[in-house]
Amino acid sequence: MRVGAILLGTFLSVLAASAAAEPVHGRLQLQDFGTFAGSNTLDGILAGSDRNDAFGNLRLTWAPEWDKFRVELHYVMRAQYGDSVPLTRFAALGPLPPSTWFNLTETFENHRRFLAQQTIDRLSLSYSTEDFVVRVGRQALTWGNGLVFRPMDLFDPFAPNAIDTEFKTGADMIYAQFLFGDGSDLQAIAVPRPRVSGAQPSTNASSFAGLYRRAFETFQTSWLLARDHGDWTVAAEATGPLEGANWTLEFVPVFLRAGGTRVSALANISDATTLFDRNATVFAEYFHSGFGETRGDLTLAALPPDLLDRLARGQVFTFRQNYLAGGVTLEWTPLLTFSPTLIADLDDASIYALAAANYSLSDDLVLVGGAQLPLGARNTEYGGLRVAPAAATTFGPAPQVYIQLRGYF
Repeated sequence: MRVGAILLGTFLSVLAASAAAEPVHGRLQLQDFGTFAGSNTLDGILAGSDRNDAFGNLRLTWAPEWDKFRVELHYVMRAQYGDSVPLTRFAALGPLPPSTWFNLTETFENHRRFLAQQTIDRLSLSYSTEDFVVRVGRQALTWGNGLVFRPMDLFDPFAPNAIDTEFKTGADMIYAQFLFGDGSDLQAIAVPRPRVSGAQPSTNASSFAGLYRRAFETFQTSWLLARDHGDWTVAAEATGPLEGANWTLEFVPVFLRAGGTRVSALANISDATTLFDRNATVFAEYFHSGFGETRGDLTLAALPPDLLDRLARGQVFTFRQNYLAGGVTLEWTPLLTFSPTLIADLDDASIYALAAANYSLSDDLVLVGGAQLPLGARNTEYGGLRVAPAAATTFGPAPQVYIQLRGYF
């Protein structure tokens, strides 16, 4: 029996025995998803042009505390039924690097158009004092203040088109935070990973990082040093106010183990205002990817190795270098909000349009609906890159619509 199955059973036993002392909370998510791929696209060929899928996701959370100690446990069961399940199997055929040390995921149904898995997404023990925190185990960590793009977030960042951003995927790590009297703090982490599943962790597959944060007058700074998958990353960030708005600047050079330097950068600004006599938040963000390409004849087969590595491990989600994003969150009523976003690839003039609406049915029930529409000429990032120079098949995002129901308990 795999480690994941053993720990999943242990987790449920602990919940059953301890729920009376510390309540179990959770979230149930049900979703229907429609995808409309072209017949000459790679996913259209593998799984069909027009696809419909139903998703279910149950997350149970338990976080008891004893004096200075705290345990956090999250159990997740997810299921998918529909036309895109075969595409999920094709994606799993490649030799993807392990994202974390232990495999705590068990696939218990996987046939035809149905896939079901269960996993432990958080499993950590922490000890806290007034000026020190240490946490060991599976946990989530976010660094940086990007709104759409997140070059400083090295550990399972959300994709720019992510629909659900309430919970990041957990990773096995050791985390420590030191709080100083002047309000600054120092965070240090170690994320052990093996090069291949089932092996022992190796230095060049693991991550070690430190982040120092300190305020100067009205703005906050962050300074990052990391050795991530064998490469060195140095980053600097500053955030602050500007005429009632908030701005962020990030500068992220990466020194590759194989040689060369890739420099990413980000700048954004957001402001709370009123539109149509209603509360709104507007933002704009520019992103430069040091791993991206600008040449017009780019194909999927010609992507550089360092970009492919980061695409495979979910650190980068774009092919080109320069992007501009803008959006608004509009509170139409206290129960209904709209969130349109536009992402423009400045190197090939393709566009990705996203729109979402959230309606609160009750204190613990939310209805979410939305659509995503890629627009661009052939052989652009959002219009679809050719798989190879002489190929007619393209690879790129497909138009999507979805409706989702989230219940909390």
